[in-house]
Amino acid sequence: TWGFPWNAKDIGPKRDLIGDLFKAVRKTSVHAGMYYSLYEWFNPLWKSDPKKYATEHVWPQMKELINNYQPEVFWTDGDWDAPPETWKNQEFLAWLYNESPVKDKVIVNDRWGAGVRFNHGGIYTPEYQPNLDFEDHDWEESRGMGYSYGYNREEDAWDYNSTQSLVIALIDKVSRGGNFLLDIGPDEHGKIPPIMQERLLEMGDWLKINGEAIYNTRKWKTPFQWSDGKRDWKGEGDVMLKLTVDPDPGYAAKEVFYTYNPTTNNLYAIFPKYLDNRKLVLKDIALPAGTKISFLSTKEYLQWKQSGANVEISLPEYNPNKIKAPYAYALKIENFGKYASKPEIKTDYSKNVMKPTVIMNTDPANVIYYTIDGSNPGQSSILYKTPFIAEKTITIKAIAMMSGSSVNSPEQIPSAISTKEIKTYEWKNAIKVSNAKPGIAYRYFEPTGKIDLNSINSNPTSTGIADIISNNKKQRTDKFAFEFTGYIKVEKDGIYTFFTDSDDGSMLYIDDEEIVNNDGDHGNVEKNGKAALKKGYHKIKVLYFDSGGGNSLKVSMQPEGGKKEVIPAALLFH
Repeated sequence: TWGFPWNAKDIGPKRDLIGDLFKAVRKTSVHAGMYYSLYEWFNPLWKSDPKKYATEHVWPQMKELINNYQPEVFWTDGDWDAPPETWKNQEFLAWLYNESPVKDKVIVNDRWGAGVRFNHGGIYTPEYQPNLDFEDHDWEESRGMGYSYGYNREEDAWDYNSTQSLVIALIDKVSRGGNFLLDIGPDEHGKIPPIMQERLLEMGDWLKINGEAIYNTRKWKTPFQWSDGKRDWKGEGDVMLKLTVDPDPGYAAKEVFYTYNPTTNNLYAIFPKYLDNRKLVLKDIALPAGTKISFLSTKEYLQWKQSGANVEISLPEYNPNKIKAPYAYALKIENFGKYASKPEIKTDYSKNVMKPTVIMNTDPANVIYYTIDGSNPGQSSILYKTPFIAEKTITIKAIAMMSGSSVNSPEQIPSAISTKEIKTYEWKNAIKVSNAKPGIAYRYFEPTGKIDLNSINSNPTSTGIADIISNNKKQRTDKFAFEFTGYIKVEKDGIYTFFTDSDDGSMLYIDDEEIVNNDGDHGNVEKNGKAALKKGYHKIKVLYFDSGGGNSLKVSMQPEGGKKEVIPAALLFH
């Protein structure tokens, strides 16, 4: 279909480049993985018949790669322009995990079709999103050393992140339970650019000294410690430096990161900035007497003292002849850090659609204490015994600790605090609508300058009626906004969950009340909210914007105990 022999065994090097690479990698301790782009922008078959392209091109190619090279990671991308049904990825994954030669060891990511990312998959994959993580799912942030993935000859030295920024980014990801996927790209001659080599070698120098604070560690109960100040800084470039060693006036910094090795029961405190007064304060930590703290850069033990709820550690005089790779500094706190698992707070609306039953779970050896007034829980708080009914909307904060232990017990530290809003609902009565017509009204905008939800104003580029709420009516490829207004007709009384899955931001309102807040400049993210609706018509409004690059919008609903589906055209009116 191409008319071009795009095959490295037929033209160019006349070699099986993937096979040669995998053979070389497997002579080392590195696990061999593979990146695969589902989407080929200019493939004629894709442009003419996406389903045929998926069936006749993508499927055979992916199976050939798996069968021939048996990668241990299969990392797909380029999925956003079609749903997983078009790509036939459910069937491919079923084959991969049931029949393929790597079925017992392969790891996949979450880029398998529009709306899948961050919702399904082996590893969730934020991209250039340094503040995004996932509490209950494996994840890794991917990025390049500069603004581009791989090698870009147009980038200059100042476009690349510094070694310190990359080291801190690695620490930040590990402290929050994630991986750091750093893209390294060869140039057209197959050579890794010297500036990338330099960054990697310097990161390696740091890891030779401090690697035990990274390898085989996991997220601790407290991932990091903030200084005083505002925490909503946003920007570009060396973002991690602004969030750590060089904050703007009035903004907080992440001054200490924590990682934990459960095998050795060692806690690591990593700080990006060496303090002039050589006094490092670890907040809200109580250490048992005699605990040993060592400085990984020099291997020496340090003096410390308990000062109220905090630990104050005396650092050695800074000596650049002894302290190498000074991009961040790590302390090891020996035989300390074991903590109770964070309690899980669930709600069950099945018995009472207005007032949920609250259920909390933890390890059998632990007990749970909780509050409902917004205060932090402790041993004097309410002891959880059995599920209970929430009579009003409350915010529950809960901790778990080993039964019979105290807050300052050295055997096991109390868990991190779980917080959950428990919402009770009041019925939203249906409204009378005369002459309701099928479809939902929309206003479409093509703003100039910065684009966000504030771009939705009184001067639309066009207006009209749409069958469903989506971005299908866009008139240019990116940088636009929509406002959808009309009515949704629910078929029976009940609590309904509404979802917006969007790239970039979106908001959803029912009867003028905010139900879903998915605002922000981000890739595909799904958020949801609930509303208790009486049978009949209710006002619905959805706002959406795209600030550039890829874009998508999907709006769904799910009755309590029912099936989630895109809001069908049959339920939308104006």
